[in-house]
Amino acid sequence: MPDIDTALIFFPRGGSAQVARYLLREYNRRGWTTRIHAGSLGRPGDPGHAPTFYAGLDLHPYDYNPAYRRFTEGQDPQADPLPFHPSYEDRSLGARGCPDPMFAAVPPTAGARLTRAWTGHLVRHRSADPDVLHLHHLSHLQNAAYRAYGGVPRITTLHGTELKQIQGMRERIAIARHLGTTVPVLADTLHPDHPHRERTLKQLAHDGRLDDDQEHLLRITEWPKWRWADYWHAALTASARQAGRIVTVSHHDRDLALRLLPALHGQEVPAITNGVDTTAFRPASLTEEQRLANLRRWLVTDPRGWGESRPPGNIRYDDADLSRLLDPATGRLRPLLLWVGRFLEFKKVPVLLEAFRQVRDEVPVPPALLMWGGYPGECEGEHPTDIAHRLGIDRDVYFVGWRGHDELPSGLHTADLMVAPAVNEPFGMVYLEAMGCGTPPIATATGGPARIITSSGHDATGWLVRPNDPASLAAAIKEALIGSRERARRAANGARHVQAVHGWEPVADRYAEQYEVARVGSRSAR
Repeated sequence: MPDIDTALIFFPRGGSAQVARYLLREYNRRGWTTRIHAGSLGRPGDPGHAPTFYAGLDLHPYDYNPAYRRFTEGQDPQADPLPFHPSYEDRSLGARGCPDPMFAAVPPTAGARLTRAWTGHLVRHRSADPDVLHLHHLSHLQNAAYRAYGGVPRITTLHGTELKQIQGMRERIAIARHLGTTVPVLADTLHPDHPHRERTLKQLAHDGRLDDDQEHLLRITEWPKWRWADYWHAALTASARQAGRIVTVSHHDRDLALRLLPALHGQEVPAITNGVDTTAFRPASLTEEQRLANLRRWLVTDPRGWGESRPPGNIRYDDADLSRLLDPATGRLRPLLLWVGRFLEFKKVPVLLEAFRQVRDEVPVPPALLMWGGYPGECEGEHPTDIAHRLGIDRDVYFVGWRGHDELPSGLHTADLMVAPAVNEPFGMVYLEAMGCGTPPIATATGGPARIITSSGHDATGWLVRPNDPASLAAAIKEALIGSRERARRAANGARHVQAVHGWEPVADRYAEQYEVARVGSRSAR
């Protein structure tokens, strides 16, 4: 039986952790030997605590708690002996900052320290003689694995977020070069506190003859956060040369990877879509009482919603708030829209909230919106609670907070529609999970969802709308709410499709084929 090691630098927070966990469970079921190296943060039961999340697997955690304590004490978490990982997104909240700044904000000295720390971890905890090493994301991990695992065949799954960061670096480096300067110089001269920032912006745009898109990017970029873009762009693209066989989670990401990573030119890059736990994400008919009991638990008895710079659970609801979810005319639940995700810019939460504002007064029974997610303390841009208040919809938008993946099927069964207008979502496992539960999704016609969701015809499984377009999104929501028969038809189509095509067993089969290709290629290279 094969012996597979897996590694990812992040503590459990996003889709890559789910992929690793489900794949290893499937391989263990087949009798394979597996081992996983992953970051861990928090105490038992916390969402980022790897031993809790990966329970039942042979886990060797990389403990981020000391580095996080360093951060809370006002010190550099990347200077710890086990430095905190950087991020592919900007998750800093104002002056408070965050322990995991963007890769582009982390200096090269910290990059070398990260590689050394992970090399040491892998050397100490690797399996004795694995057949394949499966890495997730492009990072310093490839360099560490190259040193720690020698000639062991490797494959790396790209999950899309690293590609967004590389693309962002590339665009900003190009602007700096177009202006005849460097990113570090722009980080100083366009610092938010620089007294002549606005005048410098205008002068640069004029002298550089920037087009509208270039000027917009120059203006909105917080350049100090991209200071080390040149170093990390080179480091991350170079890591592709040490990644072994590269796999992407969507055809969209495959095309983007081929465009951004020179090491892949002329190579075959397979796309293996993520799977769905079809035993958990399957249709279920909940009674009105069961749905209300779920809502009471999530909103009243065990609240986890949070406002900016506040802990989970600081947004609390009471019986009066719960009663607003009922239609006064019938006493029954209003239509429930469910958003699921993290408060990241590409998730386009402001577009969702504006569309919801438009819909609310234009359907016979106004819906309510459940915001399921928002990893504690993580937010790009204006916090959704502030947006909802500004739009005057805060009495109809309910913040559920970040809950375990095992609760998500109940969330999807409680809702009537799943609405998530992310733009260029790398894959979008939650759209498949919604379809599996018989809760049709509404998404944008970009990225992974554009291939996952069929939006018209006999086999329609959901709706696709124009990106960054609240009016288009609002129109689809209204169509779905008013057309209950059509909504039920798409729900049934989606559930059948997921059960037939997207279980983890066929996904594991596809990865097993790639493991064998990597092993054969490794033997041929000797």
